[in-house]
Amino acid sequence: MRRSLGLIGGMVILGLSACVSREERPRANDPFGELSAAEIYTRKGVRYLENGALDIALRDLTHAIRLDPRNSEAHGALAVLYERLGHAGKAEAHYREALSTDPDNYSAHNNFGRFLCDQGRAEEAMAEFRLVIDEPIYALPWLPLTNAGRCLERMGRSSAAEEYLRKALDRYPEYPPALLEMARVSLARRQYLSARGFLQRYHAVAAKTADSLWLNAQTELALGDIGAAQEAVRELRREFPDSAEAQEARRLFQES
Repeated sequence: MRRSLGLIGGMVILGLSACVSREERPRANDPFGELSAAEIYTRKGVRYLENGALDIALRDLTHAIRLDPRNSEAHGALAVLYERLGHAGKAEAHYREALSTDPDNYSAHNNFGRFLCDQGRAEEAMAEFRLVIDEPIYALPWLPLTNAGRCLERMGRSSAAEEYLRKALDRYPEYPPALLEMARVSLARRQYLSARGFLQRYHAVAAKTADSLWLNAQTELALGDIGAAQEAVRELRREFPDSAEAQEARRLFQES
């Protein structure tokens, strides 16, 4: 049973020391000599995708599929790329192609589940997550566990979301997305001290974001610490002035 490249929220990038310009298997003394040209273009495309060079990633991944139409990893990476470009139809088609050519591509199952949840298809998403969670060979179980918790929270099922997120943190106690989601769930369940604790743990291992600062402000406001809430809002507005969270903070705190 194979393990495919992990994309988004756990992407594994294998760097390339040189570009490949010919459609042939590299020389024996090449460090990637065991890879086909399609596999090399796939790995290049994944690296460019992770770095945000979407145009180059699209070129390389499309070329990889021309060389090998049944390359599951290339289809999975293209699906993620088309998601980022806002082409949901193309993204879903490539996810399905990735899973059709390799049903054991667990990274694609996990990403497809995340995609489905973002499309409002939560039950379909949970089926994809459970398939990965139930696979003991999958090396990154906190990814589908966190995605499942996030999806359940969106469905308004905070108690079930918490169960998945705690399992994710049992596997990886410092996994930032799980810590942030636990803060969100705790806030929704009015467990404000717990929300504060998870945010403190998150900020100890990850950079502050508009989302985390806004959660921080709401948590401190709920706990009655107006000064701490206002400080979080000031930082939010200073560091992320154009964010939706900053706009919401202006409305809530009535700051000009």
